[in-house]
Amino acid sequence: MQDPYTSRYPRTRGLASHAGPLVLLGLLALDARAEWGDPDPFFSEIPMVLTASRLAQSPLDAPAPVTVIDREMIVASGFNEIHDLLRLAPGFLVADHPDGPPTVATHGLGDAHARRIKVMVDGRTVNSPLWGNVIWDNLPLRVDDVERIEVVRGPNGAAYGVNAFQGVVNIITRAPSTESGRAFVVRTGKNGFRDYGVRLNGAGGSAFDWRLSASRRELTTFEPHFRERLGDWHSSESLTRNTAHFSAVLQLSAAEELGLQVGVSEGDSKRGAQAYLDYPPHTEEDRALHLQFGWRRHIDAESVLSVQYFHQGERAGGSWPVIQAQGTTTASFPTSRASEARRHDLELQYDTRLGRRLTGMLGIGLRSEHARSLHLFGTTRWLDSTHGQVFGSLTWNPLDPLKIDLGGTLEHHDYSGRLFSPRLAFNYALDEDSALRLSTGTAYRAPSLMESRAFQTDREGDTIRRIGFRVFDPLQSERMRFVDLGYVAQLRSFGLGFDARVFREYYRRFIDDKSCVFGECPRPEPADYVPIDPGKKSFYFLNVDDFRMTGAEFTLDWRKPGWGRAVLSQAFIRIDHGEPYSDRDIPNSAPHATTSLLLIKDFPGRWQASLGYYHNGLYYWMNGGDIVPRTDRFDLRVARRFGPPGSDNEVSLTALSLKGRYADFHEDKFRHEPDLYLGVRIGW
Repeated sequence: MQDPYTSRYPRTRGLASHAGPLVLLGLLALDARAEWGDPDPFFSEIPMVLTASRLAQSPLDAPAPVTVIDREMIVASGFNEIHDLLRLAPGFLVADHPDGPPTVATHGLGDAHARRIKVMVDGRTVNSPLWGNVIWDNLPLRVDDVERIEVVRGPNGAAYGVNAFQGVVNIITRAPSTESGRAFVVRTGKNGFRDYGVRLNGAGGSAFDWRLSASRRELTTFEPHFRERLGDWHSSESLTRNTAHFSAVLQLSAAEELGLQVGVSEGDSKRGAQAYLDYPPHTEEDRALHLQFGWRRHIDAESVLSVQYFHQGERAGGSWPVIQAQGTTTASFPTSRASEARRHDLELQYDTRLGRRLTGMLGIGLRSEHARSLHLFGTTRWLDSTHGQVFGSLTWNPLDPLKIDLGGTLEHHDYSGRLFSPRLAFNYALDEDSALRLSTGTAYRAPSLMESRAFQTDREGDTIRRIGFRVFDPLQSERMRFVDLGYVAQLRSFGLGFDARVFREYYRRFIDDKSCVFGECPRPEPADYVPIDPGKKSFYFLNVDDFRMTGAEFTLDWRKPGWGRAVLSQAFIRIDHGEPYSDRDIPNSAPHATTSLLLIKDFPGRWQASLGYYHNGLYYWMNGGDIVPRTDRFDLRVARRFGPPGSDNEVSLTALSLKGRYADFHEDKFRHEPDLYLGVRIGW
């Protein structure tokens, strides 16, 4: 039988597919000691990263590949939403869809509740306790609050435990000391887009630094889309969000400091379509609260003790009638989709030097999660889970150019039992500006609360009329074993940074969902189940296939003072799926090639222009999504700074998706709206 995926959209290999590996090999052969032109001041010191091993270190020494999306790239991209910034990391896939929050995946395997990437804000996990995904459009901070994003491009369970499975995203906010005074930011444009923000900062120069930012944004991401093949309309989406974020640092002494962050977000989402009898036009309410408190003390010049507490709360609400056509009549009953989740997280970490060539890190973490929802779990009781972990690493320098990193996390979770995630990495410095990395290890993804306890229902009184997701049998954790070979260089003579890697990952016990209809599911139906539509599918979770992922990716980052900057990222992925297929979408969930290119050009008179290009080959979003065709997206931003030298005052014009609407998440259903807006930032 012919594969409908390849017959409908034959996969072709363009010039980029043939030339990419040759370019990669050629760049790997560059002599890092070559001299050309004047050194770039930016590379006078190699920037540090924090996320690869929980320790500040050079990317040349990091045991895992790290991409840094810095403040200059954030501003030049023109993106207003934090999740969009991940388009700048090689291999990342980003989608909006109007039936829920945005979704982000890396190297495929993504769906409406993508949950194989750990996302943190200043080192604290913000994945939802319900699905394990991230409610990107309701994070209690804005793009203006972000200093940089560190992206670990690969499994990092050795540092962060379960669910740091395919990667780690650490959103690092701007320190209060980086700004002073007050600022007002406004962006306004088509599709009803409005974004107003204010930033207030302490006077600076004292032991207490603080900043308060607040904003309100209104936007339409999807207009109703008419699908000619079926003759119906699909969902639209418009959002309103009010966000506030407070950050403060108190320097108790030269060696000791306290930090506090509080973030809140609330707003409405208008979603649905007349064609969906169980998802008609309606309004959903979303609320989020993040509270983070940290204490840090330098015991001596090479020893640091830190303690952090984090609280995350989220609430969602909304109710609308579920309608079912029954011949010439219709049946209707109200349904509520309310849910509430909380997380408490406490962590202690100690870093020290154990000898002239040996350093160590040791930490413990405790987490409790609580959730309740009659709609999602069939009960109004709170469901509770606990999670404890011990993590640590040793870094040994047996030879000056060689670093050996041995790290791991031992943990116990209510949904997964005891797990150990180890990693062994070798970093060999070719010279002071370049290094090779070889790492191998194991990572796990534990089932989420929904995958462990789901009983998603629509009820009419005490009668169950429809079942969505549910659980029949306990699930095992997904497991991945990986091997990664990388090359990192900061070629200061060229003004060039280069990061390349090839990798192979072996997946076992992949968690997927399957559908069944009334009377044909693996277990008997509940006695109080009277389906409004017996032919309506419900879904259950199970461990399915083992498969292998092979890939290569690189990033080139070139800059020249007074001219500008160019950042090119490229990824090539192949998923080898065993026969027989349990889900044909698995091998097709990763595009063969993805590309991102950000060009930043400085002009006289404090003008700057930037062009973003984002390409993906054909691929599938799984479980709720569908085919996304080959896409080439272009963004353009033109800005002019004004005011005192060094100020951030500017006026800008930004066009996102110059080619217009494009298919997103599901080609038949959804067309993402382009944006055109004017932005002004004034500080005083």
